[in-house]
Formats: sequence, C-alpha cells, structure tokens
Amino acid sequence: MFIEKSYVMIKPIFANEEWVIDEIKRRLTDAGLKIEDEGYISYDKKHAREHYAEHVGKDFYPPLEKYITSGKAYGMIVSGRNAIALIRQMVGSTSNPAKGTIRADIPKMMGREVQTRENVVHASDSTESAKREIKIFKELLEIEADKD
Repeated sequence: MFIEKSYVMIKPIFANEEWVIDEIKRRLTDAGLKIEDEGYISYDKKHAREHYAEHVGKDFYPPLEKYITSGKAYGMIVSGRNAIALIRQMVGSTSNPAKGTIRADIPKMMGREVQTRENVVHASDSTESAKREIKIFKELLEIEADKD
C-alpha cells in the first residue's frame, strides 16, 4: 500500500460553482481518497509560472496563464493509495476526455462544451509535481489568509 499526496485544482469559471466543488470532492472521497487541506486561492503570474513551469514558453501557455489568473481557483491536497494515478484517471485527458471523467462530465452537467484550454481541473502528474504544486498552494492559501 503506497500512500501519496496529490494536488487538485478546480480552475476559475468552475470554482465559482459550489456544486462543482462538492461534486469533485464527492468523487474523490467516494474513491477512498482523503482531502487534507482545501481552499480558494488566486494565482498571480509568478505563481502560475511556477505551477506550470514545464509549459512556460510553449504556444499554449499564454492563454493558460490568462485563464488561471482570471479569477479564484479552488485547491485541494488529496492523499490516498496511489493517489496521483487514481486522480489522473478520474480527471481524464485534457483533449477529448472520456465520458465518466471529471473533465467530460462537469461541463456537460453545466450545459457547456468541453474546452481544452479552459478545462475544469488540474491534477498533479508526478510526485515531484505534487510536491511543487502543494508548496505553491500553501503559499497562496497564506496570501488569501493575509487578505482577511
């Protein structure tokens, strides 16, 4: 049994809908995963670039950065057995996600088309990414707390 941590972020547009957050949390916990920490965060350009470091400089990055910094996101630290692989499977692919995955189902439930660039959720793809993304998430939570 290998317990690991992952980072899941519900992106702007979708994070504005409380039922979307509830639905994704339900799916994660129904799969036996535990949500260890969660909250609303706002990515600035610096944190977006750190989060998506491997994509900076690619032609799709500028619209991604614009989207991710356009409003509040909802982040979660999620743990469980093989959490990273399990969550990635639940989330589905960025392009043409399969029916039954979060990226396919949530837009359909909202009556929206599935958009590759403005998809529902991000999930860590490796242990290294999860560590980096969790660190960024915690920094952003502190920034949010300081605003209050």
